[in-house]
Amino acid sequence: MRLTLPAFILLVCSQLLSASVTEAGISVTDNRGRVIDIAQPARRVIALSPHITENLFAIGAGDYVIGVVSHSDYPSEALNIPVIGDSQSFNLEAIIAMKPDLVVAWAGGNPQLPLQRLEQMGIPVYYSDPKVFSDIPYNLRALGQLLQLPQAEAQAVLFEQRLATLQRRYSDRTKLRVFYQLWYQPLMTVNHSQMIDQVIRLCGGENPFSGHREAIPRLGVESVLLTDPQIILTGENVPEGWERQWQAWPELTASRYGQFYRLNEDRLYRPTLRLLDGAQQMCEAMQQARDRVDP
Repeated sequence: MRLTLPAFILLVCSQLLSASVTEAGISVTDNRGRVIDIAQPARRVIALSPHITENLFAIGAGDYVIGVVSHSDYPSEALNIPVIGDSQSFNLEAIIAMKPDLVVAWAGGNPQLPLQRLEQMGIPVYYSDPKVFSDIPYNLRALGQLLQLPQAEAQAVLFEQRLATLQRRYSDRTKLRVFYQLWYQPLMTVNHSQMIDQVIRLCGGENPFSGHREAIPRLGVESVLLTDPQIILTGENVPEGWERQWQAWPELTASRYGQFYRLNEDRLYRPTLRLLDGAQQMCEAMQQARDRVDP
């Protein structure tokens, strides 16, 4: 029987992963550059961020996740898993009592001291902290190796293919000045270190605050007015009617053409497969703005 290319890739990956267990255990490098060695595939996993929970489910590891933090709400099956606190304050004793064979931590959000204690007790800790698009498939593959789940490779390839499609379709289009309003009181946006900035560039936009020294700049309205954005975006978590603040400035290009869009923040803020769903939504909104500004 002839195998299709995707089936062949999965078969090869499955054979390679199996060999790594029987001969020398499993070894991967996390987002902090640390090498994680485990003797057998992980089967009792704690996820210390909603994006980690989502990525574990994406590679078929849902049955092996025994503890999560609050707001781990996707997919819906994750709501049935015991919650051991939140990303900033989790119950270390509860984690130890669960006897995990792997803890997947958020390097950019979890406190370090309790994680160090877990490692001192011999519990492997993999740090996930995606900063750029390529970190997402990297994490999927690494977690797939730690749990010996060949489905991870297919999901990583799917992400890479979808990303390439969006890049071909949108990145070379007419540039738009984009203001992303992360919050309204205080007024906040993002710089180049945030994934949202990369999505803006993917869609053919320019973030005037990309070079700001702070990752989450706090701004005055005047700073935004000086950049004269052609489109203003925000998340659905921002209350309706948020655009009225900007409509008070009719000379603003975004106000003149009515270019205000609310996007699904979970898709944009979590570095998971769904990030590209959020990117697609942003790219479509920006294309609508192009059509209005320069028909």
